[in-house]
Amino acid sequence: MLSQPFPSFWEEIIKKNVWQYSSLSPTQQQRILQCSAIIVAEKSWEAVKGFQVTDEVKLTISATAALLTLGLKEPFYFDRVSTILVHPDLIENRAVQQGQLVSHETAYYSGLAWQGGPLVFSWRDALRGASRPGDGRNVIIHEFIHHIDGLDGEMGGMPIISSEPLRHRWDVIFQRRFAELNDDLDSGREPRMDAYAATSLAEFFAVSGENFFDSPSRLKQKLPDVYDLLHEYFDIDPVQFEQ
Repeated sequence: MLSQPFPSFWEEIIKKNVWQYSSLSPTQQQRILQCSAIIVAEKSWEAVKGFQVTDEVKLTISATAALLTLGLKEPFYFDRVSTILVHPDLIENRAVQQGQLVSHETAYYSGLAWQGGPLVFSWRDALRGASRPGDGRNVIIHEFIHHIDGLDGEMGGMPIISSEPLRHRWDVIFQRRFAELNDDLDSGREPRMDAYAATSLAEFFAVSGENFFDSPSRLKQKLPDVYDLLHEYFDIDPVQFEQ
């Protein structure tokens, strides 16, 4: 598959919809194109509510997810993601536990990631997050980070980390910053990160990751220790995206 030429109009879609792409080196751009081609081909793409999953939809989601792989020594294609569902607008979801409906109240989401299951996106919010820099919001990054977080069997706010020193620093710093965020919100102080990150350590990781890839300079200024952890884990300095 990778030996086939990447269609030029596909790359134009990525240039238009994934704002980081134009700032990448030729080698990094090639990694994004190759990773995107595999994700587009290998995943089961399903539309919801009459939506049509076009090449633009697939490439925007795939290329944005591929940003997470830029620092890896070997290619990674999110092999455990088998299905990607795409809604045209916000996703309606009711609380279910162990297969039973536990709440009749409907909540609305921009994206969802199920442990061991599909990833679900609102196309409206996915496109907005992918194409607009600087607000720290990117639902594609957010949900793919949840997937990475859950590769060890639990979405608990810490991915699989082979380095014991990094794993220890990750635990200490994330716990501290998570507690500080909740204290700031409880005390009415201005938080240094979106309040949704205070929901759980898993959400703290996902929101931190959104900021890392979408507004890296701001995260580096406000939470430099969190930035440094993500820099070491993903092995990339995304400040380059802003230059």
